[in-house]
Amino acid sequence: MPGHDNQKMPPKPPAIKITKLISRRWLSQRAFEIELQRPSDFFFKPGQTIQLVLNDQKRYYSLVSAPDDPTLLLCINFIEKGHVSSCLASADIEFKIEFSGPHGYFTLSPSPRPPVFIATDTGIAPFASIARSGVRDFTLVHGARRTTELYYQDLFREAARDYLQVVWENSGADPLASGMFHGKMVDMLMRHLRPGSYDFYLCGWQKMIKDVTHMIDERYAGSHLYTEVFF
Repeated sequence: MPGHDNQKMPPKPPAIKITKLISRRWLSQRAFEIELQRPSDFFFKPGQTIQLVLNDQKRYYSLVSAPDDPTLLLCINFIEKGHVSSCLASADIEFKIEFSGPHGYFTLSPSPRPPVFIATDTGIAPFASIARSGVRDFTLVHGARRTTELYYQDLFREAARDYLQVVWENSGADPLASGMFHGKMVDMLMRHLRPGSYDFYLCGWQKMIKDVTHMIDERYAGSHLYTEVFF
């Protein structure tokens, strides 16, 4: 009998779509948000990313918008000499951009365990999409260098059961009066989160993810961990 080739065909590369820049607003000196036209045939899950293609450079960005929003929002970390972020920071309105997606699996998987979201800087983006999709009563630990870099605070104050802020550069304000913690992310977690089993979702700096993962292994047995590194 003739043999059968059981090898799977390689997956097709994602189709390239065309969008254009609708608006841009600065969130801080270090980050800005862009609004893009949404193709009618584009669908995604909260927490997923798209890949922008500009001048042969490719970058992944998590969507900030909800899945049923009419446009697409991205939170961009501004790098002065960055090929993509500097272009997006100065591009004219109506500027056309190629992208592919959606990509990634950093999406909420409901379970009996309470969800705990942990983010630094623009790593907050996928959690904004999740909150805007209607998810509520989660714990969010939000870290940044400065208070001005704690993006989308109003959204999370409304959606989260516990919204905990960690700032590394001390502003001089009384941390108890300001509601912010000045110190390490792991110290905040150990003070606030009782031992138990949780679903941890970590997005942000690689060092934060490494430090928090180590603490979870030691203190929160039986927990599940999902990570997304932002560079």
